[in-house]
Amino acid sequence: MIEASKTTKFISLAFLSILLSQVVFAQDDKALESITADELKGHIYFLASDFMGGRVGPSEEYEIAAQYVGTQFAASGLEPIITNDDGSESFFQEVPFVKTVFGDKLSWKITRDGNLSTLSHNSDFKILFADKLTCKNTELVYVGFGIEEPDYNWNDFKDLDLKGKILLVIGGAPVKKGKPVLPHEIHQKYTGARGLQGKIGVLLNKGAAGIIIVDVDGSAGMPFAMIPGEFGKEKYIYKGAGENSNLHSLPSIYLAKPEVFEILMAGNKSNPLTNREDLIKNYKPQLLKDTYLDSEIEIVSQEPITTKNVIGMVAGTDPLLKDEYIVVGAHLDHVKPVMGQVCNGADDNASGSSAVMEIAEAIAMNPCRRSVIFITYTAEEMGLHGSEYFVHSNAVPLDSIRFNLNMDMIGRSDPGNEETRAHYVVSSKKYINSIESFIREINNGVTDFPLIFDNDEDSPGGSDHMSFISENIPAFFFFSGIHKDLHQPGDDPDKIDYEKAESISKLSYLIVRKLANMENVPAFE
Repeated sequence: MIEASKTTKFISLAFLSILLSQVVFAQDDKALESITADELKGHIYFLASDFMGGRVGPSEEYEIAAQYVGTQFAASGLEPIITNDDGSESFFQEVPFVKTVFGDKLSWKITRDGNLSTLSHNSDFKILFADKLTCKNTELVYVGFGIEEPDYNWNDFKDLDLKGKILLVIGGAPVKKGKPVLPHEIHQKYTGARGLQGKIGVLLNKGAAGIIIVDVDGSAGMPFAMIPGEFGKEKYIYKGAGENSNLHSLPSIYLAKPEVFEILMAGNKSNPLTNREDLIKNYKPQLLKDTYLDSEIEIVSQEPITTKNVIGMVAGTDPLLKDEYIVVGAHLDHVKPVMGQVCNGADDNASGSSAVMEIAEAIAMNPCRRSVIFITYTAEEMGLHGSEYFVHSNAVPLDSIRFNLNMDMIGRSDPGNEETRAHYVVSSKKYINSIESFIREINNGVTDFPLIFDNDEDSPGGSDHMSFISENIPAFFFFSGIHKDLHQPGDDPDKIDYEKAESISKLSYLIVRKLANMENVPAFE
């Protein structure tokens, strides 16, 4: 009788285990199938309508977008994690800025060996991206072409201290006797407008205070005359979080005429720099000794203002693991109009924000062992400020965040991938190989297009995952690549590949579930 009882008990437990697993799988399937192209389409058409004015943060239109996401989080059953000063809970995390109005003139003063040169915006240099327009006695480092290709014995950054300095870099790639020095594929990677964008992505990771790009012969693909001569005299300056108050996440980037290079490198103005071969022959990457740059502009007025991250959470079910977090995010903001036309930002990044809402709804239907936090960030286009603020705000303990999945453009393909519809997965060099293995194991027929795994330094795109990686939290982002409508009025909802967006969203959901239910999240290093 005792043995029979044990057998009966074992069979009952086994049956119960099978039954429970079937219930879990049924819930999983139902949650997975809740992510649809039609629901993504509904979100994207709202967020990327002309009415939303590009969702520039801070703005009234961005506020509407933030309220929309907050409503979706609430409807899906997410919990708010932000506590207001009055003790109430909220889905909205206020991110502090100062609305700053500048005067008309921006000038540089360059001191070299005690000699002073004064340069003017529009005449000698132009702004490509500027967050901080003033600097004082800042050192400069010449970094050649800004290329790091160890497999081909080329490293323009070797033995140079770049942190907090202004980098002087040449557009394009090196040539000798009229021919590329590096292999054709590598040469093309740094040539033209796309090559310049990729190069900037590398430089942004070097901790510099600013970047001055000189296009010697047009190989950078961004002619000086084509850059708008006017800069926005009204800017929103990020104030940072806690100890990072007044932190600026990204350096300002300028395009300068070759004459500026000659001043900085003490070249001979009677023999102006006209080709890239001169550079290899005559100039080596180096700290420019006794050379300093002061950037000055009048500040007319300053006014405190805030914009919002939208944050919700699905609490974990495990008594211990619920205090660990997987963070799923996407930036909600976009850019200002171009030539009077609204840039709707359907792919960048209404697509990613819509995916976050859909994944949140699915996870809420079937909670995981760990807690999962969902965020749409503000001010990514202004310098990753929303994600940087969250990371340093102590909304949850930083050391309890185990992974970040970032969705930034999931609905298009770049020109080189239009036939295959391939999509990028981008992370830091130290994580990308392990992340690739992890994702490939999960992506068993979920996508019917290939995934291209790339590291940040070789990718033309940077995004909010970098705020987490800078704190040694493993992270990656899904990325469409550089298509012709990026940051242009043509990035509209009718051009989105909704089936592709659905596949990436479903794959992301499965990745999140795996991470949130594992006994231990890998370090991925």
